[in-house]
Amino acid sequence: MQKELVITFVGDDRPGIVQDMSQRVTARGGNWLESQMTRLAGKFAGVARVSVPDTVFAGLVQDLESMPGISVMLEAPTESPEDLQALSFVLSIIGPDRPGILSEVSGALLGKGVNVVELETRVGPAPMTGDQTFFAEAKILVPASVSMTVLQDQLNEIADALALDIRLE
Repeated sequence: MQKELVITFVGDDRPGIVQDMSQRVTARGGNWLESQMTRLAGKFAGVARVSVPDTVFAGLVQDLESMPGISVMLEAPTESPEDLQALSFVLSIIGPDRPGILSEVSGALLGKGVNVVELETRVGPAPMTGDQTFFAEAKILVPASVSMTVLQDQLNEIADALALDIRLE
């Protein structure tokens, strides 16, 4: 019987982290099911879901926890309730950087029961002006019961107040 494991990890970026982790999973007869990883501020971090035979599960946990220079958190996966009627959208945000942008937008989404399922943000120079600009792209699930007009109006209010361009596609 197979057992699944969710691995969250972070460490100083260096070549070979992914190979080292995946080799440990493979050596125990495991299968790499899905993952997301990124390099940020000199660190390499990610989340992966793997499956491994029950008989070697404890050994894999020990192997992963003993990786040099990597902090690892291991958890059993949990089932998340799926709203099969939820609508999927991509939310894009661009505007002058300032504290609180993500907090304002995520608060509005939470108020409507919107689930952020993926999020990528960065701050960098604007293409034409070079001004520090906040960029974000999120994949969201909007419950079918939420009025898209009301949600869009609320996002437009935030966009106007913070001089942002917020698009919901």
